[in-house]
Amino acid sequence: MQEKRSLVQSVIEDLGISRYVSNVVIEGTDSPWLEKALIKRKKGALDVKACIWMDDVFLHGRIYRLFLYVADVLDAAFLYDPRIAPDEEREPSIRDRYDQIWSLYVDSRMERLGIESFFDRGLRRNLFIDLEGRLGWGGAGRIFDALWSRETFTYPEIIDLSYHLEERFPGESPSPGSLCIERDLADCLHNPSVAGHLERLDSPGVATVLNNLLSFTAYSCRDGLILPCHYGIVFLFQNKVFLEFIPSGGHAFVLSILDPPSGTYDTREIGPETDVEEIEKNIKDRYAMMTVATRGQFG
Repeated sequence: MQEKRSLVQSVIEDLGISRYVSNVVIEGTDSPWLEKALIKRKKGALDVKACIWMDDVFLHGRIYRLFLYVADVLDAAFLYDPRIAPDEEREPSIRDRYDQIWSLYVDSRMERLGIESFFDRGLRRNLFIDLEGRLGWGGAGRIFDALWSRETFTYPEIIDLSYHLEERFPGESPSPGSLCIERDLADCLHNPSVAGHLERLDSPGVATVLNNLLSFTAYSCRDGLILPCHYGIVFLFQNKVFLEFIPSGGHAFVLSILDPPSGTYDTREIGPETDVEEIEKNIKDRYAMMTVATRGQFG
């Protein structure tokens, strides 16, 4: 702990902020992802609580980057104003972007200073592209490169980018109707819905078949539950997947039906010419077997 205190003192002197920091409390954490600097204004100076990973790898760099945030807060030209920050509870996605942009501003300066840290350009780039996957991996990567190369930001600029990133980089955002698998993946992972999966089907005929089968299932298998998931739509009975409907290629969907006696699934691709009545009969018969088996278990 004494080594960390010595490094903190050295870093704040190097950054020229030692006279503005009245007190530093160091608190250990068990992960570099949990490192942060919490500040409290007190009589014209700052009290800082530094949460620092207890491992010594890149220790100097990790402490330096934490106090770069503090230096930004103290820099009059940065125009720090916590009142305009995105609210973590009401605007979680905007808050995540805000955190990423300020972090890459900190870590890009670390690279230019030649100070090694856990959060290097490669890691920060991957985190940014993962967060901004809806923009397409190529577009998100180019936006990252543009932001990383900027030498200075102000706090209001970071806030503006947090709310209006696509507008500030209009050429990098895919148009609403264009094909973008990254955007589709993001929608499926973060905002799954039955309607959304139906919209993934380019063929109106196939979408109608799927919608009709869902309606039939909801009416004929009333003790179950239809739910969207990241890859498709499932029908659950007694917390067990009985049916899976998975859109495939935009012109068909894959249907899997549980065979109750064997516990295995029969899977087939459904297109606009498929005999829906035969499938409906299969669903109804197998569901009846499941309900009989359930009554036998509990009766």
